[in-house]
Amino acid sequence: MKHIQLTCIGLAVAGGFLLAGCGKTHDHDHGAARGTAEAKPYPLDVCIVADEKLGSMGDAIVRVHEGQEVKFCCKDCVGEFEADPEKYLAKLKQ
Repeated sequence: MKHIQLTCIGLAVAGGFLLAGCGKTHDHDHGAARGTAEAKPYPLDVCIVADEKLGSMGDAIVRVHEGQEVKFCCKDCVGEFEADPEKYLAKLKQ
């Protein structure tokens, strides 16, 4: 009987983890995407870091930084931006 209870608990926990995800294979942070509706729209058609045309390396990665929507061509550019966001946000003020 104890074995059945442990199995049921294990299946319930595993099911919870499966349902917690969005069910798609992609690279974005759901927490950041939620704030996109209130964020200032991203005005450029290129990556804020690499100046590459958005979509040229697959789907653009979208983040919101302090109320400003920001778009990247790839995951590596997100890391560079996070290291020094003010350097790249200056491009939006030009």
